[in-house]
Amino acid sequence: MNKKASKNKVVKDVVEVIMENNQPVVSSLVVAELFKKRHDNVLQSINELEIPDDYRVLNFQATFRDVPGPNGAIRKEPAFNMTRDGFSLLAMGFTGKKAMEWKIKFLEAFNAMEAKLKIVPPQVEANIRFKKAKPEAVKSFEGAARYWCYLENISWEQGKRQIEGEIRVSDIYEMDKLALDSAWTYLNMCLYAVPPKMRGVNACSAKDLETVHGLLDYWAYCGNTPRKKLLASICKVMGLKSLKELPKSHVPHAISLIWEGINKHSGKVDALKEASH
Repeated sequence: MNKKASKNKVVKDVVEVIMENNQPVVSSLVVAELFKKRHDNVLQSINELEIPDDYRVLNFQATFRDVPGPNGAIRKEPAFNMTRDGFSLLAMGFTGKKAMEWKIKFLEAFNAMEAKLKIVPPQVEANIRFKKAKPEAVKSFEGAARYWCYLENISWEQGKRQIEGEIRVSDIYEMDKLALDSAWTYLNMCLYAVPPKMRGVNACSAKDLETVHGLLDYWAYCGNTPRKKLLASICKVMGLKSLKELPKSHVPHAISLIWEGINKHSGKVDALKEASH
């Protein structure tokens, strides 16, 4: 191996592409380090990208790293894990000969990782196909997903593409059982969990929360359950410390979650009544 080839190998090795949610991603911290940029400037560039929200969610995954401070203190530093598409969008703004060299190195690293993912043993692939989800199960999922699209005021095609991108399938109607499980997990998160960046932003007024509090009162009375306990449960599912953090856009989600709880409890009550006769 000549000196030039040896040097190129060292460069490749420091391009760290990792697996996250079954897809290769690269950290904004790595990008900042190798492109010789301040990480806060890289974060600013990502936040200023004029792209649709659903595309941003799929290609820029918010994360944190622990940074040691004085006296043993630890602070959380925000970062992003970027897919190949996310990295490509960001790197469009990086110019110069050195920047171009690093763009190529990063894309080569993505290529290498994706090539490994394509090597699937025939027997494993056959087993996955054998466990294809039942059409009625997929139809059930579609019904719930369409309800989420209604709450988010987006089209079914938009929601469908977002789900497919998140669970890495080309068509939800061709999902296997494992993919369907992942789809339900993601959908439940979308239905109820408030993204961290939205918590406390454009928060509800007391009037905005009247319906939410009214349903909680109803649920507590009919279910003979402490209201405080029900409220804590709702906030936990939505990822909130209190309803003061609930953004106005997620009021329908909160109402839906409470109504689901009321219906589940009503079913249990009816079952108990039938068993007593």
